[in-house]
Amino acid sequence: MRPVRLELNGFAGFRAPTVVDFTNADYFALVGPTGSGKSTVLDALTFALYGSAYRWGRSNAIAYALAPTSNRCTVSLTFDVASQRYQVAREVRRVGQQIQQKTVSLVKFADPTAVVTDADGPQPEVLAGEIKELNAAIEQLLGLSFDDFCQCVVLPQGDFARFLSANARDRQQILLKLLGAAHYEGIGKRAGAQAAEAAKEIAVLTDQLSRHADATPQAEADAQARLSALGQLAATVDQLVPRVAEAHSRADDAHARVATLRTELARLTPLRTPDGIGELQRRAVEAQTAAHKARDAADAAAQTLADATKAAQSGPQRAVLNIARDRYTEKAGLAGRRDAVIAAAQRARQELAQSEERLRALADAVTKARRTAEETRGRRDRVQQAYAALQRRQQMLAPVRTPDGASDLTSRAAALARQADAAATQLAAARDRHNQSASALTAAGDGSRLTEAREVLDQLLHVTSSLTDATSELDDAVEAVAQADSAVTGAQVRLDAATAALEEARTLAGAAQLRPQLQVGHACPVCEQSVTILPPPLSDPALAAAQAARDAAVREHRDLLSQRQAATRTVAAKQRAADTLTQRRTLLDERLGTLLPDRPADTERDCDADRAHLDERAAARDQLVAAEQQARAAVQEAEAAHTSATAAVATLQREIDRTRSGLHTQLGALAELDPPAVDTHDVTAAWSDLQAWAQAQRSTVEDDLSAAQAEAATSHQAHQDATATLEVAEQAHATAHSVHTIAVQQSAAADHAQSTLTDRLSELQTLLDQAPPADALPGLLEECDRLEAAVETATAEASQTREALKAAEAEQQQWQARTATAWSELTAARDAVAALKPPSLDTDDLAAAWASLAAWAIRAADDRQADTLRAQADAHTAHSEADQLLGQLEGLLRDHDLDPQDLGDGSERAAQAPRVVAVAAERARGRVEMIQRSLADAAAIQDKIDSARTQQQVAAELARLMRSNKFPQWLADSALDILVAGASQSLRRLSGDRFDLSHHKGEFYVIDHSDADSQRSVRTLSGGETFQASLSLALALSDQLAGMGGATKLESIFLDEGFGTLDPDSLEMVADTLENLAQGERMVGVITHVTGLAERVPVRFQVHRDPHTSVVTREGT
Repeated sequence: MRPVRLELNGFAGFRAPTVVDFTNADYFALVGPTGSGKSTVLDALTFALYGSAYRWGRSNAIAYALAPTSNRCTVSLTFDVASQRYQVAREVRRVGQQIQQKTVSLVKFADPTAVVTDADGPQPEVLAGEIKELNAAIEQLLGLSFDDFCQCVVLPQGDFARFLSANARDRQQILLKLLGAAHYEGIGKRAGAQAAEAAKEIAVLTDQLSRHADATPQAEADAQARLSALGQLAATVDQLVPRVAEAHSRADDAHARVATLRTELARLTPLRTPDGIGELQRRAVEAQTAAHKARDAADAAAQTLADATKAAQSGPQRAVLNIARDRYTEKAGLAGRRDAVIAAAQRARQELAQSEERLRALADAVTKARRTAEETRGRRDRVQQAYAALQRRQQMLAPVRTPDGASDLTSRAAALARQADAAATQLAAARDRHNQSASALTAAGDGSRLTEAREVLDQLLHVTSSLTDATSELDDAVEAVAQADSAVTGAQVRLDAATAALEEARTLAGAAQLRPQLQVGHACPVCEQSVTILPPPLSDPALAAAQAARDAAVREHRDLLSQRQAATRTVAAKQRAADTLTQRRTLLDERLGTLLPDRPADTERDCDADRAHLDERAAARDQLVAAEQQARAAVQEAEAAHTSATAAVATLQREIDRTRSGLHTQLGALAELDPPAVDTHDVTAAWSDLQAWAQAQRSTVEDDLSAAQAEAATSHQAHQDATATLEVAEQAHATAHSVHTIAVQQSAAADHAQSTLTDRLSELQTLLDQAPPADALPGLLEECDRLEAAVETATAEASQTREALKAAEAEQQQWQARTATAWSELTAARDAVAALKPPSLDTDDLAAAWASLAAWAIRAADDRQADTLRAQADAHTAHSEADQLLGQLEGLLRDHDLDPQDLGDGSERAAQAPRVVAVAAERARGRVEMIQRSLADAAAIQDKIDSARTQQQVAAELARLMRSNKFPQWLADSALDILVAGASQSLRRLSGDRFDLSHHKGEFYVIDHSDADSQRSVRTLSGGETFQASLSLALALSDQLAGMGGATKLESIFLDEGFGTLDPDSLEMVADTLENLAQGERMVGVITHVTGLAERVPVRFQVHRDPHTSVVTREGT
């Protein structure tokens, strides 16, 4: 991956749009003061690809991308992979209190040289357009995860500096972290946790298994038998319950008939004719007749009122007459004011015309005065601009002076160049001599191989001695095993004899116990033959003695076996030790043969000859080392002289460049004055010519300034006079305009008053044309008074008749309500016994209807009294039968261990029997199922216990293997071997074939080929040498991670390192190292604030910060 173009807007400190163009920047530096935003450029590059940055701590952190005062930021990166060009872009917005990624994209350009999309050309291919797709697409394209990218491309330099000087434990942790293998520690912890969880699970499952102890096959059989018996009981109960229910039903029917008859009898008894029914009928008829008479009188009075009202409505109306009288009065008043209003309007129009004429005259005066003021201001401004231009020309010419020390720059430069050439010649000769001595030293072989050969020879002598001792100890152990075998064989013979004697003693003891029990004619308990003659009794054998002898033989045999096993283990241990030493001796001998190719591969030869040979070769090499050191010292002296001369030339050249740069700067500042052309190669002559020209120009400018100053004063006074005249004219015009405004308002008011009066007179005349004449109004008002009095008299008479009608109707309604109430009571009484079929009633005669209903009620009550006695006898018979059947049912329940009390109380007890039996059967069935489930659960729990125990054992073993001294240590050691091999190749290239890297017993060493291949600890390296070693390790790990992840070819590397703490010599070495690295195929980027290092980088991106934003400026090719 090689970046081409980075665009950012609103990202961190880059609040303004910023473009970083990496085109042709194979080796560049990001330069600027601390805090200017150098590292932010790499953060933006990483964020564009992966949505986060290494310094932010998490791979999903985005909050730091947005500037604190911005609500939106965009980052776009154009980059090349192989021969294809891609562009990735991300947008971040502030939404409320949250910062979120909103839009992303990854496209592939059809043109591998494009940096923007051409609307008319082929469109790029979209590879990802969603946030969840982009990271996966980038990882697939680059073959690197976020962490791998931060370790392969943006190198974590700080970790490798610690890696060199850390102890073995800390180095293992750092290496595992950089390799991404720190998760093995988590695996071990999780495995330990899983083992603990599995142990807890086993304990819990064991406790659960104990809860199923009552679930046995016998318990299941008992529950099944109980369920079968309850099924048979249910069938018997199903036959008895309907009979009980039928007896109860007959009893309930009889009781229902008794209740019904008693209810009907209670309804019939109170039916009797009420008192006062005849008087009620008479008074109701009299009230109806009086109401008819009052209604007729009220109708006549209402008709009279209607006639009077109609007459009043058709006669003259008082409201119309009053309006007409008021309008006649208003018209007379307006006619008297008309002449005065017309005269006032004419005067206002005359005054308005006079004010308009004066306002026009003053406006012309103001226009003329304004034109004069503008002309004088323009002349004044032109004169002032000319005067300012002369002053600026004078200021630009004033600082033109020849710099100090510019006269002898050329001669000093020539002298220093001759000194540098002589130093270069001497340095080349010294290097040739050093190369010859170094070649001779290289041909003599690697000094470290001789050192290692001495160490291997010492180890070989020690191993050979140890092997001799181990072989002797092994022979002794084998002899001890043979002696133990012989002793075990003898003990086995004695044990067999003691066992046989014990068996014989046991047989005799059994026969002695049986003989006293034999009887003639009975069968022998041993041979089952009939006893004819009793044998003599046997004496008691020595069984206890035989048993004791055998126990002693067993103990002896067991002890000897243990001794033989111990001896055998000792032989095995001695044999393993001898094999290990033999293998070690073979490996050392082979290594010694590799280090000394002319040595025969004979491990039994005399090692003193090898040591003498080594001493001879070491002495010869020491002479070559001394010669090489002398030559190297001469080279260093020549290099110092050459460096000093070169530095002096460079210092003087920088002074010449500064002087020439100052000349160009001065010429640029004077460009608008058209200075003369000068030869910039001869800086002294150029400065002299420019100073003479500036002196002449200054004299001319001073003369022109005096004349321009006088003209400026004259034009300024003329403009002030014109301005004063304009102010007087404008003030007079403003006064006239105010007077004109008042006149306009007064004229408009007078016209409006005249128009309003004329319009109202016309309107009144139109309205009065339809009104009665003014002299007829009094007679018409008198006619209104008469008609209104007639209406009032008719209204009073109508009110009196309506009141009389209301009283008569109220009396009628009162007696009608009482009659209706009596009929309602009769109807209600009949409705109460309607179910008993009473006779029909006469609706015209209230008294006759009541008499008929009362006679019928007496006859019906006698019949129902007799029916009640018969129904009570039937109920008693049915109850007796039901009680007998219920007793039989309760006995069956008791026989099956069921409580009859569960049937409850009342007549429904028998109906509850099937439910009670069903509940018991369901419980029995649940008991069977519970036992079956418990048996199944116990089997399942046992399976889980077995599985958990297996998991616990596996997890515990994995946790043991994941300890830091097991698998992680092996992984770190293996990775370190590979890492050091790759780093050694890089270090040799970066150090100019001076150093190789190695490690031994947890420590890092460098092999210094310029110091007779001496081995030095990395703790003794200078700052620059430490940087070389750490960068080599970084590059090696970068290559390893890229190879393991299947990444594409890594074409760029960025070092985020300040280098501000290095001394000049170390900084020089760092600069040489980076230049060597840049000669490869990778793009190399460095972040630094050290000016000396940045000046040696061909392309520099200057980063600085103003109050608003960070800015990036590219310098160099």
